[in-house]
Amino acid sequence: MGIPGASASTSHDRQGTAVSHGVDIAAFTDPEAYAFEAIKLAAGANVLGFGSAVGKTFHASLTRVSLDRLSIGLRTASASVTLNSGVPNAHVFMFATDPTAARRISGWTVSHKHIFHPRPNDLCCAIPPRQPGSAAVVTVPFDLLAAYGADVAGLEPSVPAHDDRLFLAPEPQRTRLVSLMNDVERLAREEPWVVQMPAPAKALAATITEALLACLTAGQQSRDRAAPGRHRQIVASLERALRERPEDMLSLSDLCTEVGVAQRTLNLACEEFLGQSAMRYARGRRLDHIRQCLLMSDPAATTVTEIAMRYGFWELGRFAQAYRVRFGEAPSKTLRRNATLAELRQTTDPVHARIA
Repeated sequence: MGIPGASASTSHDRQGTAVSHGVDIAAFTDPEAYAFEAIKLAAGANVLGFGSAVGKTFHASLTRVSLDRLSIGLRTASASVTLNSGVPNAHVFMFATDPTAARRISGWTVSHKHIFHPRPNDLCCAIPPRQPGSAAVVTVPFDLLAAYGADVAGLEPSVPAHDDRLFLAPEPQRTRLVSLMNDVERLAREEPWVVQMPAPAKALAATITEALLACLTAGQQSRDRAAPGRHRQIVASLERALRERPEDMLSLSDLCTEVGVAQRTLNLACEEFLGQSAMRYARGRRLDHIRQCLLMSDPAATTVTEIAMRYGFWELGRFAQAYRVRFGEAPSKTLRRNATLAELRQTTDPVHARIA
């Protein structure tokens, strides 16, 4: 479960290594390196696209702990990082561990009082507030919660898990759950041998499961609505079109034709799920592809101009400015960087979102 390349990575990207079996801790000063690992905090999740952050000064930490059959992921970041990922085929619960401002996750407004449950095996886009924040991700196998299904509306085994769910957790139960997450992080850093031993790991996992269920059973649940469900399909179709035609300079009209909806509908869906217009998102995705190419290219045989123009950026001054704003560095610096991230991406299979 170790973070690939952590011990061999460069000092400006990340620091830290796996400290014991079942426990991983890493610190980051590179927002993309952080985003690439944060996407995978949900056990079994795959990377779809890339995260992005604004600004040069950045620091973050990730902690991943295996507790019996639970997977706990904890993250803290000094700046907003947008994450696009594939949800694994399991129950995944996301919640803030400090009183930060509301986030947007797959079209939902999620405050620090909420617990978000994304649809399994699907696309998830998280847009955190533009401020420092901490969050937790708890991944639970389906069968582990099956026995409690009758007590948690919407999670019973007879109901297909085809909707997102948003639980407004009562303060006492939520405080208890957050306190347990803090305990897990402390143990991972100070006493990793505790969670490495089967008996205490199993006991702590059971305590966390009970605390999580207390939040879900006592909380008020919001179900997926018709419009967001339709908007989810539109955004997934847009992402598919951009993935299949990465080098094409698609206009808004082209995107509407690819997705099969009117301009107003496409932009409404993108604003709902992605927090930005369709064209701005498409432009950002082309910048993501350029960054991927730069990280995987040989500086002696490749130029920034060549790659930028391949993806439809012919005004190189504006391109360089947009690139710096999105990634916090010049494209030429990316081209010269260590190939660690490129090697990491080459070994990771992309996720294909399923739309029900």
